[in-house]
Amino acid sequence: MRKLALFLLLAVALPSTNFAQLVCGLGEYQEKHLIGCEHGLQGTGVDEFKFVPPPANFEPNGPRDAVISVVYNGFSTDAQAAFQYAVDVWASQLTSSVPILINATWAPIGGNTLGFAGADGYFRNFPGAPEPNTFYPAALANKLRGSDNDITSFDLSCTFNSNTNWYLGTDGNTPGGQYDFVTVVLHELCHGLGFIGSANVSGAQGFLGLAGDPIIYDTFVEELDGTDVVTLANGSTALGDALTSNQLYWNGPEGIGANAGNRPRLYAPGTFSGGSSFSHLNEGTYGAGTINGLMTPFLGTAEAIHNPGPIVLGIFTDIGWTVGGCEISNVTIGTQGACLPATNGYSQQLTIEYSGEPATGLLLVNGSLFTITGSPQTITLQNQPSDGQPVDLNISFSQDSECTFTLPNAWTAPEPCCENIRLTSVDPDLFRIGITNYGSCTADISDKVLSSQGNNVLISSLLVVSGSTNVAPGATVELQWGGWNPNAAGSEMALYVSGPNVFDPNDMIDYMQYGNNGNSRESVAVAKGIWGAGDFVPNIAPYTYIGDGDQTGVAFWEGAVPPCSFDVVTAGAQTACDPNTNTYTQEVTLNYISEPTTGDLNVGGQIFPITGSPQTVTLTGLNSDGAPVNLVYFFTDNTGCIDATSNLFVAPAECACPGDFDGSGTITIADFLLLLADFGCTGTCTTDLDNDGMVTSSDLLLFTSVFDSVCP
Repeated sequence: MRKLALFLLLAVALPSTNFAQLVCGLGEYQEKHLIGCEHGLQGTGVDEFKFVPPPANFEPNGPRDAVISVVYNGFSTDAQAAFQYAVDVWASQLTSSVPILINATWAPIGGNTLGFAGADGYFRNFPGAPEPNTFYPAALANKLRGSDNDITSFDLSCTFNSNTNWYLGTDGNTPGGQYDFVTVVLHELCHGLGFIGSANVSGAQGFLGLAGDPIIYDTFVEELDGTDVVTLANGSTALGDALTSNQLYWNGPEGIGANAGNRPRLYAPGTFSGGSSFSHLNEGTYGAGTINGLMTPFLGTAEAIHNPGPIVLGIFTDIGWTVGGCEISNVTIGTQGACLPATNGYSQQLTIEYSGEPATGLLLVNGSLFTITGSPQTITLQNQPSDGQPVDLNISFSQDSECTFTLPNAWTAPEPCCENIRLTSVDPDLFRIGITNYGSCTADISDKVLSSQGNNVLISSLLVVSGSTNVAPGATVELQWGGWNPNAAGSEMALYVSGPNVFDPNDMIDYMQYGNNGNSRESVAVAKGIWGAGDFVPNIAPYTYIGDGDQTGVAFWEGAVPPCSFDVVTAGAQTACDPNTNTYTQEVTLNYISEPTTGDLNVGGQIFPITGSPQTVTLTGLNSDGAPVNLVYFFTDNTGCIDATSNLFVAPAECACPGDFDGSGTITIADFLLLLADFGCTGTCTTDLDNDGMVTSSDLLLFTSVFDSVCP
């Protein structure tokens, strides 16, 4: 058991891990005892008439994960009750297996100071300390160690100004001219529990740390450019400038996460104010009566903040506290989508603020599940029933069923919409669009909008080819959009509720795209669940809807099958002329569509099996004559699918030398003698120049025409 009487002694035998005993009682402003005890929370005297209620999970006298005991000195019964209420709020948010003991004093304090507090001890390098050579305030050090580092001392001490015009109620209904005592106690206990640094400025020089080491709070503070203040030389003007720069920020991940990904800004005025500078949130950033306004250095009259706020709880998590008490603190009702005829449903956007959320599981909002991404979190409820009735809001976490938020009559659903209009045909060749009403009542579509590739048109301005823009149940209207200029390679068509100059994603009714994906409205349709990412209708126009009116997506659209045809045909690699045969080979690549499933591919008279477009074939035994080549190609089982390309490639120059029988490169008398020796030969004959299977006088005549020639 603690020896409580020892808190009166200023000189005690300190363990090696403890730096000083910090006492914040009135008049005990000793050197080394000034952390959090110099200036205190200042009253402004300005009525704010604002109230931030306690965390949603807070219940007076409810179960707690931390035990906090208080020794009261001079408090009235009402003041003790208000103090205990603040203690109970903190006990609902923090988890510690080691009881926290507070020494509280009620006494007069000069000036506008409402109260001050600080830890009664700082410890470093204790068993379980997360960071070496770093001081932790007593209550936090005990929690991290799992046992008391010093059983002879209080964990924190605090003093409150008995001369202040206090409001001692706990309902936050603070009258004008009075200060809310619960708020001040919450604020000062926050300092004693760890929201406090060791910074000081003397002249132009800045100082940090105790006995050469920082307090854990110090290690998370940085300048605007990201420079950690603990990296600046102690006693330097650089540190002094930083501490008075008005640009100090918290860089811990939990504190940043609680501030929507932004670094929380700390109070660092141009003139250093001991007890206020460095160890508070910036007053101008987190104003009076806001959810994060508790730990600013000033408090107005009629201002009650009974919630530590998400930033403070994030900072406490960063320095080592286990922050319990999941809380859903606020919900902002956002944009509501119009009733969608296809589903008679609508969407509702909400922004949810919470803290202490479970590390696993999901966020449950009116039965819909969402991944927990961090507070504030914006979600959209989809396909809510349009019935025109008030909607009660119920929010919880799957892994913490006690962390709930309810709000009766949070919003009103749109009135039901019985029309169900859908795009049912799109013909970009004729610039015609068909729309069918699958609903149970007549739909006036004149105020609807068609959109394609960023071009928007009001339906009332289009030519009605057949039907009427007052579309009866089961009827179809065909519209002519003369100004539509779709991309030949592929385009899209979207149907919207709103006017031509306003496009809310929640107002899209229907969508289709063909030929390619990635058109301008695709992402909206994907988000709405109307179309699949990357989907498009292949084949050619016209495109027709084949669903039942409630079905969406590419599976419920079809296009016409294009006729068999060849598209691009290109020449590939070509070999050199073979002098033995005066021939060469040539690669050709053919692109085609709707090819037959039987037969072969005929390219320049040579036959190849059909393997699919694009197909590369190799033509062999082509004559080397140096001339351009025209190529004809077709399918043997669909001879009507034929095409030709002129001058597709050029043949190599002739490389054979007829008449040069001895291979000397010149046609001479030696070659003539070989011809004579072969005269009358039949079958395969070396000197058969006309290739008729025999050596005759015709070969002799051909020889005389090339006699004395030099081969190429």
